[in-house]
Amino acid sequence: MIYKFLLIVSLLVFTACGGSYNTSKEKTGDNNLSIDDINALNTRFKATTKTITLYVHGYRQEGFEKEGDYGRGWYNTFSKNLKKFTNLPMIDYQDIPNYNKENFYNFLTSIDYYGQTPPSYYNQDDIDEVKEIDQEYGGGVPKYALIVAKYAKYLLEETGAEKINIISVSMGSFVTRWMIEKDLESLASDKKIEKWLSVEGVVRGNYALSQVDDGSIMNLFFTNSPETDQMKYEWIEENLNSNPNEMNSPYYRDILVGQISLTDGTQENSLMKYVLPIYGGFQPNDGFQLLKDTYFDSIENYIQIPTHTILHGDHVDIKNNYGAFANMVSFLDAKKRVRVTLIDTTVTDIHEDITSNNRGSEIVFESFVSSQKAKERLDIDAFVDERVYESGALRIHNYNEVGATYALNETLFDSFVLSDEKELEIRVEGYEIDRSTLYDISETNKVSKKESLGEAKKIVPLKNGEYDISAQDWSGKLRVEVLEM
Repeated sequence: MIYKFLLIVSLLVFTACGGSYNTSKEKTGDNNLSIDDINALNTRFKATTKTITLYVHGYRQEGFEKEGDYGRGWYNTFSKNLKKFTNLPMIDYQDIPNYNKENFYNFLTSIDYYGQTPPSYYNQDDIDEVKEIDQEYGGGVPKYALIVAKYAKYLLEETGAEKINIISVSMGSFVTRWMIEKDLESLASDKKIEKWLSVEGVVRGNYALSQVDDGSIMNLFFTNSPETDQMKYEWIEENLNSNPNEMNSPYYRDILVGQISLTDGTQENSLMKYVLPIYGGFQPNDGFQLLKDTYFDSIENYIQIPTHTILHGDHVDIKNNYGAFANMVSFLDAKKRVRVTLIDTTVTDIHEDITSNNRGSEIVFESFVSSQKAKERLDIDAFVDERVYESGALRIHNYNEVGATYALNETLFDSFVLSDEKELEIRVEGYEIDRSTLYDISETNKVSKKESLGEAKKIVPLKNGEYDISAQDWSGKLRVEVLEM
């Protein structure tokens, strides 16, 4: 075991010294694990025996007007699929008083934070606290976060669970972030939250909503509610975190954090289809929010770097994205973390005349990752990570010389896999894009062109090392880093 971690450390040192990027930071927000990360992860994030997984749902347009109890169960297609693939029993809040502490078993539960009436497990102090925060903020996310926190605390006290895992979707991730950073019910400071997986989360806020003002055309798309105001960048900066893109609260030090982002914003009903042309042009998005809204871009003084999975789907259909559910199962297991990096490439045939311009040829690398164990154990044949050209989220690399090797250090996969996974299939295709509109929105460079440099397929063993990969007009090296926890 010691030898394994020394090997990972040495690989990480090589990564840091292997060459500089020839482009700006990747749009998908790569964050490399440090030596301290490796050592700390090995000792800090051991799976707790007695855990409850809590599903926190997302925004509903008329949710803030809902009558009836808040703090009760919420069930939909997403929660049904979560139950199906995790194989955890789903326990309703009404069943908690009858739960047998002496015969603890891990289970899945959910909460609806919308409603006007406190649930039966609240005492007068609970009722008063919710009223107080409702009055202070006018309802919305701060109120919903307190409701979620009180349910989590109730679960811990009534079942004898040691910790809570949270899987949050869409606005539910903003609710969860508020709960953690405000340390509601002392869950974070008492180290009661073991894992948090944000799925398509409004982690930093919502771009489209942030464009809304009194005279904005955006008012046509949204029902005015407390949460639509609170998801604006400016509101978050003033009320939660002055640097919304940073994971900079000390409470995250003892929470294993993961992120899943989607990048297909091309659907006919896509909100961004109407918003982005008005406010500056194409940016990578999922149809309702920008890609950058869904993950922490930088980490401040942390033990671990969040995992980050990219999938090409749309926001509304996350409930049926089986690649995302494969990642959820692996994250809850959290025994084997893998990072695959395209560390360098050599292009042997550049089709463009690079002598006629000063920038060289613009090349991107599209990638797809498949898991054999997800197919065998979960019957999931979908990609567990996919970073595609059409997303507009790939890094552009400028190649000025045929046959030269360029350092990329571009992450293709950084997530957990099932504990018995032995290998991953990696597909990578290079494209010359010649200033595609997906990547350059300036009026003078709207030339939409892509030309394939060939696709490479590689089965990589989950063993620390470097592996050659090659296609028709390019070749390169993949680095595999494995952290057994």
